[in-house]
Amino acid sequence: MAATGPRPADAGRGGDRRGVLLSIAWVALKVGALSYGGGFVIIPLMRADAVDQYHWMTDAQFLNAVALGQVTPGPVVHTVAVVGYAAAGIGGAVLASAVAFSPSFAFVLLGAHRFDRLRADARVRAFLDGAGPAAIGAILGSAVLLAAARTRLWQWAVLAASVVLLLPLRRGVVPTLLAAGAVGVAVALAGGLL
Repeated sequence: MAATGPRPADAGRGGDRRGVLLSIAWVALKVGALSYGGGFVIIPLMRADAVDQYHWMTDAQFLNAVALGQVTPGPVVHTVAVVGYAAAGIGGAVLASAVAFSPSFAFVLLGAHRFDRLRADARVRAFLDGAGPAAIGAILGSAVLLAAARTRLWQWAVLAASVVLLLPLRRGVVPTLLAAGAVGVAVALAGGLL
């Protein structure tokens, strides 16, 4: 991956480097601890940190990180790894991945024997029933943020065609992704701007 966008000034100097690594760890911890219900729930928070607060990436680079994460297993960990890489190279990517993965790993490791009892609890079910619509709202908010990062007309056309394929025509996600990716490859091979 090529060097990414804006980086904090003095990111490579002793104490400042530790500050960047602590910031990466904090962002990754929030991502790992709050991403239950799917990765798109956490995208607005991660984008605010990576793009707006720390300036590790541009909007377009963040959108590419999300897209990369979505075509791989473990999309949240992959996306936060790219954010960590943008901030501090390979070490930042490894740190971000490990920290983001830790909360869910610990949750499953320590709480697995209680899951059936929790699932049967009416209060827990009520919470999850209320959290569902909130997660849908967060995903919609993510979609708006990600769409706003599009900068080329052809990208908007691919987005519109994908919406039509997925919603009214009810085509599958995988064929739609493959078709959109093929358009991106064709544009790149033709020398178009990505």
